[in-house]
Amino acid sequence: MSLRYKPWTEIPPKAGRSNLAAKDSGASGIMLFAKAAGPTSFSSLGIIKKALGTGKVGHTGTLDSFAEGLLVVLVGKMTRLVPYITATDKKYLAVVAFGSETDTLEPSGVVVKEGPLPSRQQVEAVLPQFRGTIQQVPPAYSAIHVDGKRASDLVRSGATAQLPSREITIHSLELLDFDGGYGLLEVTCSKGTYIRSLARDIAVAAESCAHLVALRRVSVGPFQLENAVFASRLADFTLASRGYGDAPPSKATTEDLEAVAGHLIQFTPEMARSCGLVPLVLDMGHCKDFFQGRPLRKSWFTSWQDSSSTEYPVFFDSGELVGMIKQVGDRLHYGFVIPQQG
Repeated sequence: MSLRYKPWTEIPPKAGRSNLAAKDSGASGIMLFAKAAGPTSFSSLGIIKKALGTGKVGHTGTLDSFAEGLLVVLVGKMTRLVPYITATDKKYLAVVAFGSETDTLEPSGVVVKEGPLPSRQQVEAVLPQFRGTIQQVPPAYSAIHVDGKRASDLVRSGATAQLPSREITIHSLELLDFDGGYGLLEVTCSKGTYIRSLARDIAVAAESCAHLVALRRVSVGPFQLENAVFASRLADFTLASRGYGDAPPSKATTEDLEAVAGHLIQFTPEMARSCGLVPLVLDMGHCKDFFQGRPLRKSWFTSWQDSSSTEYPVFFDSGELVGMIKQVGDRLHYGFVIPQQG
């Protein structure tokens, strides 16, 4: 069963240009947003754009339409942090339907294979081979590009998308519940992991086949779903519920917009550390040098420390992010600089 919901209502465009682009509020920060099952990740951003009065938003990892859970949304100047947060580990809960495989490996697909139901013992016995660093073949229906085109688009056009395996890391993998036809998995994994493919491969190893019925992302790096706006609206994620809750409202209320606006937070040095980055503090005496793009020197930073990291977020001593620099060999290079007003 696949539920379809209407996305949040967005501000309509005017004469080919959105109102948001014409009247940008300048809002900047991080938004933890609980996406419901049904809307796309992109359409789910509409309420954030409306609440904050800006079109400058970007999320750090797409959730399929059928999936729900945490979207870490970067707003305004913070959108430049997308690749750094995208690279962090993720944690998921997944309801797996054993005995049938769909072409998309999720509920909206067409059943292409059927097989016997495995026992709980069979499933648990194969899980160890999927923990650690493994090779995984992504789903044919995915956004991965093959010869300049999305694999999913190629498959829908009748072509064959040959996707090579790639290295991923499964940090933890547990079967939390099992009722014969369905299993509830908890997975903590690296960037680039497809839970749909993981479910497929576990089923094959257990001499069965499978597809996902429901998927919930519960964390991205240090960011937790429980701290996201609208997290309380998501139903309990169990085998009994199959992850299905109430449909989100099709139009945002004033209270909804206020709730979103109140959840905008700043990227702090503590967050940078929890994302695996080493924050630096810019000496105020070298602000002009930094913002004018002069050759970087380690002496400009009051907190410089050599580390295994090659990329460093730079902050004022007030905790405001002002840029990112990179170390290549013994030389420092600018990643990006956030322009200052005034």
